[in-house]
Amino acid sequence: MSIGGTTSGISQRATVDNYPPRNSRLTHTDRRSIGIEKIILALVMLYLLIPLGATLWFGLDTGKGIDFSIYQRIFADPDFSQTIITSLELAFGATILAVVLVTPTAYWVQLRIPRARPLLDFLSLVPFAMPAIVLAVGLLQEYSGSSGLLINILSLGLVPLLSNNLNIVNTPPLLVCAYVIIALPFVYRPIDNSLRAINTTVLTEAAYSLGSGWWRAFLTVILPNIWPGIISAALLTFSTVMGEFTLATLFSIYTFPIFLNNVGQQDAHRAASLAILSFIFTLVCVLGIILLVRRRPGGTAGQVDIAAAK
Repeated sequence: MSIGGTTSGISQRATVDNYPPRNSRLTHTDRRSIGIEKIILALVMLYLLIPLGATLWFGLDTGKGIDFSIYQRIFADPDFSQTIITSLELAFGATILAVVLVTPTAYWVQLRIPRARPLLDFLSLVPFAMPAIVLAVGLLQEYSGSSGLLINILSLGLVPLLSNNLNIVNTPPLLVCAYVIIALPFVYRPIDNSLRAINTTVLTEAAYSLGSGWWRAFLTVILPNIWPGIISAALLTFSTVMGEFTLATLFSIYTFPIFLNNVGQQDAHRAASLAILSFIFTLVCVLGIILLVRRRPGGTAGQVDIAAAK
């Protein structure tokens, strides 16, 4: 009994003696890593907030003190509300069109002709090599001319909505199409990465075995599992369109970036205040989209629901 008690006491003492150094070393490492993470986070926040704070201060500083009446004058300007609404309409239109076009296409290519994926990757990167001014001039030249292959095809009435009877030059629909082209890299890459993260072939065949068709399998099985990629693509497209200046200028459509540029040529303080408002509006819209997605049923991806294909 005494030997057993002595042995257990020695083992307990050894355990107690050895445990604190290990625990203290782990705690020190954890505290060090947490401290480094906090420092990095603080530096990132300063990197983002210092320019915003300086812009806000410059916009409110009139030389005689802080003047908040500048925002009253901004909201009273009819061009402000008009350009904001126009930019929002273009942004939502381009975002919806880009997602609707790219998502089924990327899924179909990965499912049916995976060998064509490198070609699709290349085409999605072409807008990076094409200046916006070249794209705008090309579209305007093609749709405003009276000759050319595209105009001859459209004049046959094969595409009634784009025929010469309906002039779409310098109109929002053509600008939305141009926005979709320049946003193609930002739309395709997140969606393609989400599709590669799941086994689309197995999921589709499982949906087929339950009597589901191609579209039903895509909408009920594939789409919920690539939802994070779709949201990333939508947010990137929306923010890109909201700040685009070159295409809107060449298409002669009065958007918020053009309004901001015109104001900046006359009053730098007012332009700085407008830049802050633009940041706030874009941030609110992005957060609103994220909240709507999280509140929708099945908004969180990562779970494969084959039963929905029945």
